[in-house]
Amino acid sequence: MTVIKINGIYSHEKIVLDETRTIEWKELTDEEPPRMPFGCSIELTIAYDVNDFLHGKNGIVWGTYELMQAEIIRDALIAQNISAEMKRLEFPKANLFLVSIINKADIVEAIDYIWKSNHGLRLKPDWTYPNGEVNESFEQWLSGH
Repeated sequence: MTVIKINGIYSHEKIVLDETRTIEWKELTDEEPPRMPFGCSIELTIAYDVNDFLHGKNGIVWGTYELMQAEIIRDALIAQNISAEMKRLEFPKANLFLVSIINKADIVEAIDYIWKSNHGLRLKPDWTYPNGEVNESFEQWLSGH
C-alpha cells in the first residue's frame, strides 16, 4: 500500500493546497464540512494499492482502456481453458475494461500466461498507460515481436 500525504489550509469550505491548487470540500464528500476556523491546517491522505489489476485481487488479472485489447486477452485465456470474463468500470472521461478470472484456482495460471511466462502473451505489466495512448507491449505482441 502506498500512501501520499498532502497538506493544505482550510478556507471557507475549500482546502487551499498552494497558490494555484484548491479543492472544494464538496468535491471530497457529500457530508457537511466540519466547523473549523479559517486557516486551520488540513492533511489529506491518499492510499492506494499498486498493481491491483495485475495480481488477481477479486479475480482481476488485467486492465485496459481498450475494449479490443480486453476481448483479445480474455479470448486468449479461454483458448487456454481458463474461464475468463470482461468487466467495465465507467469513469466520466473513459472506461476501464478488466479481465476477470471466473475460477479463483486459475488466477495464478492466468497471470503467468498474460505477463510472467515466456510461453504466454509476454505482456509487460504496463496497463497504466494514459487513456488514448498505445500500450506498447500489447502492440508488440500483436505484431509478433
